[in-house]
Amino acid sequence: MVTHGDRLSSAQDIDRKPTPLPSFRPFDKLFRLTPARIKRLYVIVQVSTKQRLDAGLRRHDGFSPLVVLAIVFAVASSCATVTHSPVSEKRPTTIGLTSCTLAKHKEAALCGKHQVYENRAAQTGRKIALNIVVLPARSSPTKADPVFYLAGGPGQAAARIASAGEDAIMRELRRERDLVFIDMRGTGDSNGLQCSFPIDRADVQNFFLELFDPVKVQACSEKLEQSADLRYYTTPLGIEDLEEIRSALGYDQINLYGISYGSLAALEYVRRYSDHVRSAVLAGVAAPAAKLPLQLVLAAQQAMTRLFHDCAADVVCASAFPNLTGSFGRILDGFKPGMVNFAVAHPVSKAIQTVSLSRGVFARQVVSLLYSHRTASLLPLIIDSAAKGDWSPYVRVLTRSAAAPEFGVFLGAYFSATCAESIPFIDESELEHASAGTFLGDFRARRHQQPCAYWPRGAIDSEFHSPVRADAPVLMLSGDIDPSTPAEFGAQVLQSLPNGRQVILRSTPHSFASPCARDQIVAFITNGSAKKLDANCAARLRRPPFATELPARYNR
Repeated sequence: MVTHGDRLSSAQDIDRKPTPLPSFRPFDKLFRLTPARIKRLYVIVQVSTKQRLDAGLRRHDGFSPLVVLAIVFAVASSCATVTHSPVSEKRPTTIGLTSCTLAKHKEAALCGKHQVYENRAAQTGRKIALNIVVLPARSSPTKADPVFYLAGGPGQAAARIASAGEDAIMRELRRERDLVFIDMRGTGDSNGLQCSFPIDRADVQNFFLELFDPVKVQACSEKLEQSADLRYYTTPLGIEDLEEIRSALGYDQINLYGISYGSLAALEYVRRYSDHVRSAVLAGVAAPAAKLPLQLVLAAQQAMTRLFHDCAADVVCASAFPNLTGSFGRILDGFKPGMVNFAVAHPVSKAIQTVSLSRGVFARQVVSLLYSHRTASLLPLIIDSAAKGDWSPYVRVLTRSAAAPEFGVFLGAYFSATCAESIPFIDESELEHASAGTFLGDFRARRHQQPCAYWPRGAIDSEFHSPVRADAPVLMLSGDIDPSTPAEFGAQVLQSLPNGRQVILRSTPHSFASPCARDQIVAFITNGSAKKLDANCAARLRRPPFATELPARYNR
C-alpha cells in the first residue's frame, strides 16, 4: 500500500510489438553476439529510442540491416545486457583494505582503518581510526555503486552489525554490489564511547532500574573525556567522515541504506552530497525535526492503540483477553500512589524476590516490547496477567529479551548526538502537549534531559533541522504499528523529495526484515528508481498470532 502521495510518474508502456527482425548472420562473428542477444539489443534500442526513431525508421516496412548494425555497434560494449549502474573498474583508493575473517561469515571480508581528525574544522590534534568492513560483491564484474549501511541508535556500530552474520537483505544486495559498513566516530572500533553499567543479574530488581542514572552517566562522561572531546561526536561530523571515506575508497556514486536513526544520517548525507547518491533507502524514517525522544510519545501511543484494536478483532485473542484496554488502564492506575511492589521468582535461580517498579520504567519497557512481532505478540498475555497480579510473564520476557551484543548502543555516542541535536530543542510547552493523555507521558524525555544538562554539547548548524531537499531517488519504508518512527515522519520528509516515494507496510513494527520489505529494498537499489516499484505486498502483511501462553524459551 502506497500512501502520502506517490509523486513519481506512471511507467511508460513498452509492450508494443517490435518490428520483424532482418537476418544478422553475416555480423555474428564480428561482434561475438548470438542472434538471441542481437534480438534483445534490437528490442531495447527500439524501445529506448522510440520517439527519436518514429519519424524516420518507422516509415519503412522493416529496418535496414546496416542501420540496426550501427545501433548494435553503439551499445555492443554492454555485451547484450542493459545495466542500471556502470560496471566497476579498478578504483584508485588511499585506504589499505586487507582480507579478514568475520566469525559468523563463511567468506573473507575486507577490513581497514581510515584516520580522521576528531576536530575536523581545526585539522589538528587527536585522530580517530575509523573502522571499515567491506563485504565484496559476489558477481564479476561488480556494479560500481556500493551500498553503504547506516546503523541505528544513535550509537550502533555498523561494522559490528556486519560481523553478526549475513541476513537476507545483505545476501541479495551483495549479489552485484559491495556492501560497506563503517563504525561511525564514537561507535564500535572507531574510538567507541561506551558507558558500561554492569548489573548483578542475580537480583531481578536490577532489570527494572530507572533509566539513565544521573550519577552513573556523569561518571561515564568524565571517564570518556580522558580519551575524547565529546563535542565532536555528532551526526554532521560523522557524515563528513563518511564522505571522506567514500572518496578515499574510490567510489563515485553510492547507495545508502539507513535504518531508524540511520535514516536521519542518510538524509544528512543526501542533503550535503546528493551528487554522489545514486539511491537511498530509509527504513523507519527519522525526520530531522523529530527531536528524539519526543517522537516516541505519539508513536508508542498509536502502536498500543492498534494492539488493543487488533486483539479485539482477533477471535482467539479477544476470547483469551477480553477488555485488554481496561486491563492496561488498571495497571496504570495501580501506579498512582507511587511504586508497585510484587514478589516474583527469579527466572534462573527460581528464588522468590521482591521488585519495586515505577510507572515510567513499566511504560518504557512496554514500548520496547512493541518494537518487534516476537515480543509484541506476547503483550496481551503480559498485560492481562499483570492486571490480575501475576507479574511473572512480564519479568520472564523482559529478562530474556536482550539484543545480541553486536547490536548494542554505545551510550557515549548516543548522548553526544542527542544532547546536541535534539534535547536542547524540546521546549517545555511542546513536551507537555505531546505527552498529555499518553501512557508513556513525559517520563522518557525527562530522564533523557537530565544527563544532557551536563554532557558536553557540540555545535549544530541551524540547517540540520530543516527539510532535506534533493532530487536523488529515495525509498521510505514505514511500518503502520511502529512505536518509534511513525509513518507521519516519512510523509513529512517526502514533501521536499520530488523523486521520493513512501511505502506503508501494514502491521509492521520497528523491524524491516519481512520478505516484502526485503523485496522492496532490493528492487529499488537494483533499479535506482521507485517509478516501477510494485508495492502491493505491503497491504497484504499481517501480524503473527497473539500468544495465549508463554513460549517454552521463556520458561527454561
